Amino acid sequence: MASAAEERIRVKAEGLFRSLWPEARIVHEFDLGGVRLDLAAITDDRLILGEIKSENDTLTRLPRQMEGASHIGGLAFLFCAERWVPHVQGSRRAINMVEDGDGFTCFIGTSYRYPLNEHLIAPEHEAYNSRALLGLLLKPELLALARSFGGKAKHDVPTLARLAHDGLTGLEVRRSVMAALRARNFGWTCDAPAKAPAPTEGVGETPHPEGGQT
Repeated sequence: MASAAEERIRVKAEGLFRSLWPEARIVHEFDLGGVRLDLAAITDDRLILGEIKSENDTLTRLPRQMEGASHIGGLAFLFCAERWVPHVQGSRRAINMVEDGDGFTCFIGTSYRYPLNEHLIAPEHEAYNSRALLGLLLKPELLALARSFGGKAKHDVPTLARLAHDGLTGLEVRRSVMAALRARNFGWTCDAPAKAPAPTEGVGETPHPEGGQT
């Protein structure tokens, strides 16, 4: 169960995600296949991830969490309490934010703070890894993508991921994965699923770490 300190930051972080991407499906405790992040905002073609570190947390898992988020290639946010500002190391794609009143302020190091702006969250800062994205899908979701390229129920997950990767463009992979994630019943706190697309539109047990285009 989340502590009061974590919940305090989570409410503000979720509010920020909803204000920036009102069309997104918000999922809590998003599993990247062996590493979990506190928040995910899933639009039709973007996956934005967020990790929360309250004053009661530790940073032990943070490097692995940020590495996993960076491997996906979308935006990643760290929302932290003031206590952790001197201890946070930079990440290639992470946007570090510290609590500031009712919201957050971006920071680099201990002395430079600045407001979040549209340039920082622009899509051109993203470089999605298609293999990593496919690695987020469950076998039935992969099968739906791979059927057009010879995928069958008898195939294992790596084979289905390879067929989907080789048969789809990078943009098609990204949109299909997002459609599957938006439609999935996660079974924990999140927005209601979006309407599932037909398999020809891109989507038709624990996410596996393997995935297709880098």
